[in-house]
Amino acid sequence: MKIAIVDDEQKERALLSEYIEQYASQTGIKLETLVFDSGDAILNGYKVSFDIIIFDIDMPGTNGMDTAKRIRLIDKQVTILFVTNIAQYAIDGYAVEAVDYIIKPIGYYEFSMKFQRAIGRAVQKKTHVIVIDTVEGIRHIKTSEVLYVEVMSHYLIFHTEDTVYKTRGSMKEQKEVLMPYHFCRVHKSYLVNLERVEEIQTKSVLVKGEEVPLGRIYKDDLLQEYMKYIRG
Repeated sequence: MKIAIVDDEQKERALLSEYIEQYASQTGIKLETLVFDSGDAILNGYKVSFDIIIFDIDMPGTNGMDTAKRIRLIDKQVTILFVTNIAQYAIDGYAVEAVDYIIKPIGYYEFSMKFQRAIGRAVQKKTHVIVIDTVEGIRHIKTSEVLYVEVMSHYLIFHTEDTVYKTRGSMKEQKEVLMPYHFCRVHKSYLVNLERVEEIQTKSVLVKGEEVPLGRIYKDDLLQEYMKYIRG
C-alpha cells in the first residue's frame, strides 16, 4: 500500500515514517511511504495513487483540511487520517470522509490503533468491477461508484453519481454478488453501498444526499453491518 505523510514539521514526518515502518515490520504488510512538507507540495501534480494520506491539519500555506478537501474532489477513494494539536479541528473531517484523527503528541500505541483502522478502510475501498448487461450494451462498473441498486419489475437499476444503468436480474442474485463489497439490503427493493451511507434515519437511509426507503425488518441487520463497516 502507498502512504503519504503531509506535515510541515520534519520531526513529525520522521516520527510518523518510523511508526509506519514499525507497523509494517510487525504486521508483514508491505507499505511504501512518501513525505511532503506542505499541502501545496502534495497538490502540485497530484495523481490518484495513494491508499492512505496522513495530514497535519495546522500547516502554513494551504492547511491540511483545505488540502484534503481539494484532493477529495479528484480522488474519491483515498483514505484520509488527520493528526492535530486540537481535537475540535478534526470535526470538519467528516466533510472529507476522514477515517479518524490522532491528537499530538503521537504515541505508537494510539497511532497503530488508528492506522490499523485506516488500513482496513483502504482495503475496503480497493477497486472491484462488476459486469452488467444493460439495455445499451455491456458495461463495466466499479462497485465503489454504485450508490444503491433498485429493483423495478424484472429490472435492476444501478444508481451511480453520474448516471443510471438498467439491466435484467433479481435482487436476490445481485445481493450475493455485491455483499462482499460492503453492500446491504435495506428494503425488499433496495440494496445500498455502505461506503456511501451518510445517515440512517427511522424509515430511510441517506445515500449521498438521496433518501432510500428503509424496511422495518431490515433495520437491525443494517445497523449491525454498518457498525462492522465503519470499524473496518
